[in-house]
Amino acid sequence: MNGKNLFKYFLAIVITVGALYLAFRGQDFNAIGKELSNTSLWAISLSVLFQICAHFVRGWRWQFLLRPIKEKTSLWIAFKAVMAGYAMNNVIPRSGELIRPAMASVQEKMPFAGTLATIIVERIFDVIALGALFVFSLFSFEKEFRSSFPDLSGAAIPLLVVISAGLIIFVAIFISKTVSGFFLGLIHKIFPQKIAQPIARAFETFTAGLHGLRRNTALPIMLGTIGVWSCYLASTYFGLYALPGSGIEDIGFKGAVVLLSLAGVAITIPTPGGTGTYHYFISQALILFFGIPASKAIAFATVTHAANYIVITVVGLIFMFSAGISLKGAKKNTTVAEPSITSADIHPGELP
Repeated sequence: MNGKNLFKYFLAIVITVGALYLAFRGQDFNAIGKELSNTSLWAISLSVLFQICAHFVRGWRWQFLLRPIKEKTSLWIAFKAVMAGYAMNNVIPRSGELIRPAMASVQEKMPFAGTLATIIVERIFDVIALGALFVFSLFSFEKEFRSSFPDLSGAAIPLLVVISAGLIIFVAIFISKTVSGFFLGLIHKIFPQKIAQPIARAFETFTAGLHGLRRNTALPIMLGTIGVWSCYLASTYFGLYALPGSGIEDIGFKGAVVLLSLAGVAITIPTPGGTGTYHYFISQALILFFGIPASKAIAFATVTHAANYIVITVVGLIFMFSAGISLKGAKKNTTVAEPSITSADIHPGELP
């Protein structure tokens, strides 16, 4: 293990421990344990089920992103690769971004570089969806965000502008190679050559994969994105009933949107499956936004995180090991794979 990776793992551990400390400091563990003993299995089961459904829909959407590389792919393989990726993210932050394309490329016999590029494209759609939910939450609970998360509350307008601008640029690049060529030239003009080259390679990988998308795949990808986040929202909503009588179930649909938005932010921080960051953001939102007692809020964050974490990790790792995939092998692929996909990786008849 090199020094860079060692530092990343150390940083992830520090953030995880620090966030858990902030979430649990000064809490009555006996009271938390008492709340956990009242957990509703049906509510937690539904919450986990919709999480798995979200990953299944994500696999379905991914098939359309993979079409420029391979016309027909297996939904079952795509689903297993998605689950394996999330399982590894629960163990080692960001490692799932290698495991997932590695597993798909091996089982579907596709080039790793092209498969990896589709993950980059997919993330754009997810960032837009999460950003929209987050902006909705910020405007719906502006006062609460301002008092509880002042740094986040100040991001409402800038975030809305960035999302809008990003969406416009994204659509422009999707429609025209001329636009993507303009931005590529801009990268070389703005940055020094040593910095510009890796950025340009990453940009070319992204745009080549994006230009490979056929126009008739745009609607399924958009519907898939809506489906993925609808399942996440359903999972969050049914999770509200995990602790009967806690009062959390009363925060309703709008409250579920807020929790989902904050959970999305928590997951983006490099900790194993949002451990610690999820507990802190969710419990603080319940306490400060909705007046839920601390022991109930912490218990809710603990049980909803643990249920999804355990099931996704166990099932995903089973899929990964049964496919003969390892993190070491996935990392090896990144060193032998092409630095970017080219027109040769894209089937004819794609976007002009």
